[in-house]
Amino acid sequence: MDHERARLLLADDDPMILEAYGEILRSAGHEVHTALSGDEVLSKVRDVPYDLLLTDLIFPASDVIPVLKEVKQTRPSMLVVIFSGSANVENVLRAFRGGAYDFFEKPVPAEKLCELADRALEVRRKGEKRRRLAEELQNERVKAMQLRQQLGVDDPFRKIAGSSAAMMGFVDTLREIARTDSTVLITGESGTGKGLVAKTLHEASSRAEAAFVEANCVVYSEGVLQSELFGHERGAFTGAARTKKGRFELARGGTLFLDEIGEIPQSTQLMLLRVLQDRTFERVGGEETLEADVRLIAATNRDLQEAIAQGTFRSDLYYRLNVIPLHMPALRDHAEDIPVLAQHFMEGCASRLERPVERFTDDAIDALASYAWPGNVRELENMIERVVVLNRTGVIGIEDLPHALRGNVDALSIHRIPGTLQDMERIRIQDALEEAGGNKKLAAKRLGIHRSTLYAKLRKYGLMDDVDATSGRDAEHGVSEVATVGSSSS
Repeated sequence: MDHERARLLLADDDPMILEAYGEILRSAGHEVHTALSGDEVLSKVRDVPYDLLLTDLIFPASDVIPVLKEVKQTRPSMLVVIFSGSANVENVLRAFRGGAYDFFEKPVPAEKLCELADRALEVRRKGEKRRRLAEELQNERVKAMQLRQQLGVDDPFRKIAGSSAAMMGFVDTLREIARTDSTVLITGESGTGKGLVAKTLHEASSRAEAAFVEANCVVYSEGVLQSELFGHERGAFTGAARTKKGRFELARGGTLFLDEIGEIPQSTQLMLLRVLQDRTFERVGGEETLEADVRLIAATNRDLQEAIAQGTFRSDLYYRLNVIPLHMPALRDHAEDIPVLAQHFMEGCASRLERPVERFTDDAIDALASYAWPGNVRELENMIERVVVLNRTGVIGIEDLPHALRGNVDALSIHRIPGTLQDMERIRIQDALEEAGGNKKLAAKRLGIHRSTLYAKLRKYGLMDDVDATSGRDAEHGVSEVATVGSSSS
């Protein structure tokens, strides 16, 4: 008899069953506790890390599944075995829906009880061995990371440009996060650089030698997304001609970055929750349980708390993902970094494209710094690339920038604009159209005028070749509305 004992919890509303089964298991050398109700089960499971719960279906049908689910959430690695006086299909399904490992009809033979206790003990031993090996592997990764630093390998955080106190503090936070292996949830507006931060965290972590694998959850349908994340077996569905490894397998030992995590469907959320709880998964159509040795970083521009309230995102998954929350600031919230970022992007783009561009004029920098950048850092980077490609002088001036940026500076310093009030109005309309991406309805709304008035002005200034004839009916309102536009530009 092995000297190590399994910790067991027996639950039944029949004290005689508890006494009989308890005696068998104690005689086999195991530690046995008992419970007479669902509430007592939950209370004891929270206090003691049992290896095995042996329970009758002693709760009402409407309550058994949530009780067992809470048991599994509290102790994911604990085996749960159900026994019942009736092994009908309904009872079996109820058991497995609740997370049961197995199901038996009463009376359960003594040898089967002892076999289940031994199995639970084996699961505990394997879990302890896996944790020990994981700790050893993590220690080796840390040593490798320290060695890279000693050898002078480039600092991954140099890619995150910025000189403001806020940005420097943000980078210090990232350095601390990179030292851990915990799950990270990155939130923030589109274009703020969530993907760059995720990759930087990987490159600065102890997993840097392994793969960084990315998956955008919004671009796949539900079935395809499950296959992309977990892989599939040959013949799992129509068109599955071969076995395919999913992103969790491809990222083994490294980092998996799940972008747009707020868009995944409910069934896939449940599968992901299981991976985060147990660190295991199966390929679609497969039976082999695989280990998920990855660090998970997720990102979203959605308000997940609102999605939880609307019932489209699971709260339990949110709390598993939100171990380390990281919010990306919008570019307008650290506008003092815009000159540094612009120079950084300009130098990188000029080098990559072999363009002889060296600097910005002061007016161009002022224009960049005073713009709101609704598309954040991504918009700034794309705009810089465009002006670098088109520049012929080696110096980027305000005349090289899009109208939206030039108009922004003009609005702040209207006295410097040459020409008449009509010149200013024409520029303002051009800027509004560019900001609205050519959408005339949106441009009119931003200008505070009726769309028909905008059409009339576009025709007046030669900004549109073909104007709907019906728009002329509202042209008579133009005088009063011109005054509104003019005053808003000053």
